[in-house]
Amino acid sequence: MIYLIIDIMSGAVIALPLTWLFLAYCKNLSRSRFLWASLFTLYLCVMFDRVGIPAVRYITWDPTVNWIPFADEKNLRFFLQLGLNAVMFLPFGFLLPVLWRKCRTWKTTVAAGFLTSLGIEILQLFCYRATDVDDLIMNTLGAFLGYIIAWACFHKTWTADGGGETSRVKEWASLGISIAIPLLVIIFVRTPISGWIYSMPLFD
Repeated sequence: MIYLIIDIMSGAVIALPLTWLFLAYCKNLSRSRFLWASLFTLYLCVMFDRVGIPAVRYITWDPTVNWIPFADEKNLRFFLQLGLNAVMFLPFGFLLPVLWRKCRTWKTTVAAGFLTSLGIEILQLFCYRATDVDDLIMNTLGAFLGYIIAWACFHKTWTADGGGETSRVKEWASLGISIAIPLLVIIFVRTPISGWIYSMPLFD
């Protein structure tokens, strides 16, 4: 458990300050946005770590691909894995419309969930993890369910604030950068930091 925490925090300790600097640059440092964005970044660090995004030094071409939906043996482990994939993307679908006004329709949130999941599956071609169409389907479903929960909790507030005047291009750019920050940290920075921690006498 301690190694899992160290791996995640090795990414978060860099990704969080970079996210705060990005918010400061965008002049989006209201207290609520600061807290939600911090939670989103921490969630992405956990999620990217758990799905096996490879560190740059471990990238290798090792493709294992399942193109056929739900082709595995239908046992308890199969259904549990499907459920966990959906649950993993629930926070993604929940936090997107909370943070970005242009994501306050289910179509944009589902599109963002699909593209993010697709990016993960593509990156898994370069590590020991399998690229699976089941994961893509269930992750996208999880993003949709997360959006439904966010809509149920906040849609009256969304209507009241009128949607704002931020352009769609700026909103998508902001979303892309907010996802790219923890992703790039996980790929390029997490492993050197965690390796330095593991080299301490405490872990000898």
